[in-house]
Amino acid sequence: MKSPELLSAPGSLPSDQTPALAHLSPQASVDKNTDSELMSPPRGGDDQAHMSTDAVAGSTVAQQLEQGDPASLSVPLEEFSTPSELNPPIEEQDFSENVSLPAEETNRPDTESGEAMDGVSEDPVPDHEGDTIWNYNFSQLPRFLSGSWSEFSAQPENFLKGCKAPVLRMVEGDTIYDYCWYSLMSSAQPDTSYVASSSRENPIHIWDAFTGELRASFRAYNHLDELTAAHSLCFSTDGSQLFCGFNRTVRVFSTSRPGRDCEVRATFVKKQGQSGIISCIAFSPVQPLYACGSYGRSLGLYAWDDGSLLTLLGGHQGGITHICFHPNGNLLFSGARKDAELLCWDLRQAAHPLWSLSREVTTNQRIYFDVDPSGQFLVSGNTSGAVSVWDVSGACSDGNLEPVLSFLPQRDCTNGVSLHPSLPLLATASGQRVFPEPADSEDEREQEPDLPLLSLRHVHPECQLQLWWCGGHADPSSRGDQQGPTGPSGTEAVGMSS
Repeated sequence: MKSPELLSAPGSLPSDQTPALAHLSPQASVDKNTDSELMSPPRGGDDQAHMSTDAVAGSTVAQQLEQGDPASLSVPLEEFSTPSELNPPIEEQDFSENVSLPAEETNRPDTESGEAMDGVSEDPVPDHEGDTIWNYNFSQLPRFLSGSWSEFSAQPENFLKGCKAPVLRMVEGDTIYDYCWYSLMSSAQPDTSYVASSSRENPIHIWDAFTGELRASFRAYNHLDELTAAHSLCFSTDGSQLFCGFNRTVRVFSTSRPGRDCEVRATFVKKQGQSGIISCIAFSPVQPLYACGSYGRSLGLYAWDDGSLLTLLGGHQGGITHICFHPNGNLLFSGARKDAELLCWDLRQAAHPLWSLSREVTTNQRIYFDVDPSGQFLVSGNTSGAVSVWDVSGACSDGNLEPVLSFLPQRDCTNGVSLHPSLPLLATASGQRVFPEPADSEDEREQEPDLPLLSLRHVHPECQLQLWWCGGHADPSSRGDQQGPTGPSGTEAVGMSS
């Protein structure tokens, strides 16, 4: 999961920008049953919601990284070659009460929500500072910059809510299955700043990352014409299509036509192919192909144009939960639930895994990992709470790489990690579903008659979102060690190798 940078203020944008995502205009069909006023807050789920990570990172970096390169806080976006195709006429309009205004009118947030944007700078970015190039450096422990924990700990099962001071909040109706950022997203162009999400018994929603409003919906229906939810989402590299994973099926929606029209690509036909729920999808950065992971413990490579199966790989002990391509396009990394190995596949010789990385995954929860833009480091969370970093740039002779750094940001499970595409910033998310434990003994229940049979008194969840500086000695922040009274107790080094 690559985290786009929401670092520039909406107010600093030129007023004459041409909308690049006209297909996500308010004419898009929106499900009326998903009105934010009618949707109840989500109640739980194994997968943590990371949708506010980049927004919090943006507001934090704008305040703290004043000595860094301001020019690196935004990445130029290559323009669409055929913008006219992204603004088709819509004959049948299906409006709901929460359809947003046209993109030209929503470049600025409402003044009433100004307190939510306090962390975002409204001043234009100066261009007179030096051209500093930041690189990731894991030769020492990352330095804590900021985090959110108070709101996450307000309720015992507050898995999918926002941050302590969220810039935006997009509320789904039920447990969130997956989310993904628009592949051509740039915070410098609000009309490309969108995030897609899928939740149980709900359509796929497209949210405006600057206003938090619902902009469009994509609906998938099964053979009984019943609405079915996607288990995985991924935009194509050119942004023209949205690929969604279902049971033995991948559905492809055109981003220029929200609604129910889609191409159905079956992955398992006549007892051949990739079975199980398609749990994750990733596109190759250099080749016209995409990879699909399945809870059936298989990994499939498919041609982008027609969805034909190129090869089917197997080697995991559990259902695959996350996959990620190396920037060079030759390597593919895959991780699975209840599987202690991250496997690396060389697509030029994909008969067997190239090598493996050891991590701790003892539950069915999705544990994310990420590769930095240079392709040198791979970072993964663990059920134990540790964050492990490997140097994957060199060759491995014995088939097993050892981490160059491991640190413990908290005691609870680290389920999510994300590396910033242009700054050495690491975002981590923690927490997991906990269950009540039986009381200690019969004697204690006799002494404490009010003690329930099942109790959470020995469980101490740490649901947190944290931001770390991984730039070595070039840290521009002087407040990294200053943590609030309710913040994490400290970072513990687990292991380090030179």
